Formats: sequence, structure tokens, C-alpha cells
Amino acid sequence: MFLHLNPQSGLPVYRQMIQQLKERIASGQLAPDTQLPSVRDLSAELHLNPLTVAKAYQFLERDGFVEFRRGHGTFVVPGRKIPSFTKQKQLIQPAIDQVVSEALHLGLTESQLQQLIRQVYANKQK
Repeated sequence: MFLHLNPQSGLPVYRQMIQQLKERIASGQLAPDTQLPSVRDLSAELHLNPLTVAKAYQFLERDGFVEFRRGHGTFVVPGRKIPSFTKQKQLIQPAIDQVVSEALHLGLTESQLQQLIRQVYANKQK
């Protein structure tokens, strides 16, 4: 799965997972009824404790982004509407703050960061 977790971030890993999965669901990258990897598989892939992944999935279920289907797994909730721009901004803001902080720490200029974002954005849309 395409999660990019930063253990050096001030944000707990499970919160980073929640944030990134919500962003992917809201943007449509994870379509309704898409099955998420099992807790065991995702924890092995990300080298995390399975309880960390289970905690993230529980929060996503509580917030109505995914549902657990006994014997089948965890799925993106169908019929979820794409949130308003205000809500989308609220979901992505922590990630933007983190990226800008990292860029400043590395000494990147605003234009260099924008160029990097454009490149990544273009690659993700392919």
C-alpha cells in the first residue's frame, strides 16, 4: 500500500496512517468497496506492530471511512461523498505543515518545494 510514514514526525504513526488513508478515500484514490490490506499484511509491509494498524483501522471505522465485514476484511465505505474543499483542506493541512517544515529544515526554497510537489503530483496521476 502507498503509505509514507515518518517515525521522526511529531505525529504518531497510527495518526499518519489515518490521515493518509482518509486523504486517499476522500480523493477517490481508494474507491468505495475497495478492500484494505489485512492488519497482519499491512503491519508486515510497514514493519509495524499489528496493534498499531488495528488502532488506525478502528478510528477509520469509527469515523465512517471504512467498515469491517466479518470474515471478509476491511473495506472503504460505499456511497461516501467527497468532502467540501474546506474539509479536504482540513484533512490535508497536517501533511502540508509537515512537508513545509521538512523543506525549511532542509533549506529548500518555496519554488523548489513547489517544483517537487508538481513532479510528485504528476507522477501520482499517471
